[in-house]
Amino acid sequence: MIREILTVPQELAWLPWAVQYFFFIGIAATGALIAIFLRLFRKGLYPKAEMITLAIAATTGIVGPIALSADLHQPGRIVNFYLSFTPWSWMWIGAIIVPFFVVFLLLQFLLVLRENTTKNKTFKWLRFVHWFNYNETKLIPFCCIPLALFALGILLYTGKEVNVLQAQAMWFTPWLPWTLFFTALQTIPMLVKTWKNWANVQEQNTCLNRLQLFALVGVVVSLIGWATSSTPAGEAFRSLPDKGSVWFTIGLGVLVYIIALFVYTLYTFKADKNLGWFIHTILALFSLSLAWTIRWAILMQVQTLPKYNIFINPYHLSWGFDGALGIISTFGLWLTLLIVFWSLLNDRWFTFKGVQHG
Repeated sequence: MIREILTVPQELAWLPWAVQYFFFIGIAATGALIAIFLRLFRKGLYPKAEMITLAIAATTGIVGPIALSADLHQPGRIVNFYLSFTPWSWMWIGAIIVPFFVVFLLLQFLLVLRENTTKNKTFKWLRFVHWFNYNETKLIPFCCIPLALFALGILLYTGKEVNVLQAQAMWFTPWLPWTLFFTALQTIPMLVKTWKNWANVQEQNTCLNRLQLFALVGVVVSLIGWATSSTPAGEAFRSLPDKGSVWFTIGLGVLVYIIALFVYTLYTFKADKNLGWFIHTILALFSLSLAWTIRWAILMQVQTLPKYNIFINPYHLSWGFDGALGIISTFGLWLTLLIVFWSLLNDRWFTFKGVQHG
């Protein structure tokens, strides 16, 4: 009887929907912080980069909660978060933070859009941002404050929601939230530069190069710190090569992404260089793959590791709604939103005040 209890396979509590949520909401939160950084600490010197960053953050900020609602399976479970007062639960805290974050993120996007456009050169569906007479430039810093707080809250709660679970040694480490943060942060500069390249936007943003280098160094330091720590989490990390070939594949992929992005960042560190739309797109996909692969490893593959039993818990990615179809659909939704936002900010309608866009 004891042997049977010890060897019962454990069901995976989190499905790929959770990976998609952590992926998109992480990019949205770090994108919001970078946009605020460009606004408050670069004094609005990079309006195009700020606008593009907010557009990327807004699209991922919309997709993330949709993936979360799919992960919860039923609307009733979402409502229950607001009907019960459980401040000791990181999931409850997240349920409170997410709606406010999305609202302030979209508000920030619209305010910056109003600031940088004129009514007659704004796409007709967006001309409502020019209604009423007020100074949006004075309002933006006041919107930055709550947006920054909610973005930091998103990053904190998503990290702690996993980090507090002591039953799985790999998760119970302070390096986990930092890894999630830095892997999300390094996507934004690469996505912005790729957008600029595709749209032929002329604006030097060397500060993005410094941010990308900072984020990549943070990724490496976090992973090395995790692997070399003397805690059970460190021991579990160092034992991953013995847990199956999938960990070797994940490690090799992460290493390739990091090296390629480091080479590009150092090459373009002092000045933006146009390497062509194809190279930029490949590097953007590398950057996104780095963030997504780390989250898949942490949220899905770690669940297959022994927790209460003595062998690997089996998991096979299904092709259904809770598997590959869910992953494809959320990426498809994000691509659709990117196309919509791209069209709304297209040169045909969108012109920065006093500066020809493109």
